[in-house]
Amino acid sequence: MLSTDLQRESIIKRIEPVVSSLMKERPLFKEELNYSEMVQHLSKLFAENLSFEEFTSISDESLKKRCSGIMSTELIAGMLNDLTPEEMAIFDEAVKRK
Repeated sequence: MLSTDLQRESIIKRIEPVVSSLMKERPLFKEELNYSEMVQHLSKLFAENLSFEEFTSISDESLKKRCSGIMSTELIAGMLNDLTPEEMAIFDEAVKRK
């Protein structure tokens, strides 16, 4: 169990500066997403979907790109939650036409 705790802490320590950097580069992330929640969410996603060895082998550039994609998805999902049922129907129709 100790190694798992250390691995989780290592994942978090690697993700923290990436999230911080992305929030500085993209103010909308900082305005709409909670830093601590994003770090926890991303670390959980990576821990559940990759082995520790796979995670540590990801380049910094690739990790940043992956985190950015996930954060963008979270941002869009949050915005969709604010739509009225009528606005959601319009959005759904627009997506279906694409």
